[in-house]
Amino acid sequence: WGYDSDNGPDRWHINYPFAKGRRQSPIEINNKDVHYDSSLLPWFASYDPGAAKTILNNGKTCRVVFDDSFDRS
Repeated sequence: WGYDSDNGPDRWHINYPFAKGRRQSPIEINNKDVHYDSSLLPWFASYDPGAAKTILNNGKTCRVVFDDSFDRS
């Protein structure tokens, strides 16, 4: 899957039938229905920049390809 014309959201259901209709991205989050949960711990992601082979920002998402043979990221 992807976001190009040959593999974008309009075509996801061809390879992933479950993605048809209301079950495909993006989802709508209604801010009026969202409630803060103080019991949740902060979420963070980290990586070893030395292990990053390529970093691509296509304007919709950020993709990082790692050489993680040393399990640092």
